[in-house]
Amino acid sequence: MNARNLILSLVAGFGLTLQSHAAMISGSALQTVLDGITVGSDSSINVQSDQLINDETWSISAASGAVATLIIELAGFADTTSFGIYDVSNPGNFVELMDGPSGPGAQTLVNIMADGQVRVNFADTGTFFANNLFGFYIDVPGQGARWHSETDLNVDGVDHMVALAGNDSDVVQLPGFAPGLWQSTEYILAFEDLFNGGDRDYTDFVVMVASIVPVPEPGSLALLALALAGIGISRRRRA
Repeated sequence: MNARNLILSLVAGFGLTLQSHAAMISGSALQTVLDGITVGSDSSINVQSDQLINDETWSISAASGAVATLIIELAGFADTTSFGIYDVSNPGNFVELMDGPSGPGAQTLVNIMADGQVRVNFADTGTFFANNLFGFYIDVPGQGARWHSETDLNVDGVDHMVALAGNDSDVVQLPGFAPGLWQSTEYILAFEDLFNGGDRDYTDFVVMVASIVPVPEPGSLALLALALAGIGISRRRRA
């Protein structure tokens, strides 16, 4: 049994549930995007079953920073949609990483410095985050909305972002770049830009971000800790 299933089994055994943010994707458009960038065969990643459960908050995992590369935009609002990160402790504090005119292959380097200042492409932004903990967003002026990776922050209560992790197996080729291994430290983030989820194809803005890691939400960690503590108590009683 893998670690994810073991955790879910442990929690379920104590009458608890971990909040799941897996989205129901309509149609095959997102799978077609993944298959299209995979070299030599279709992608071994299934966009329905291989989604990350906890994909709301993130941190940069590399000393050199994180790199975001735009794969595709298939949306009526593509020319005005922007993409960025926001401070989890203050969602109104955000930094744009890509703007509307950005096209496939556009790339941005982001660093969070020791004092919390966010740098984009080696330039100080003048924006400070509380720490190395952030969420992703797309801003869609045509919808008058900003969609966050944290579902509770979305005015329609809909999960607008799907996250998929590399498996250190598939070779992918992003627009304009040579093929390379899709590593487990690289994540594809796929957004739905329409209010109430629209057509739920999650191909309106698709980007790969390298050198980041998902950070489980405190509530999920607390539930898991409680479940593990319960197992410890149960074992001691049986002993």
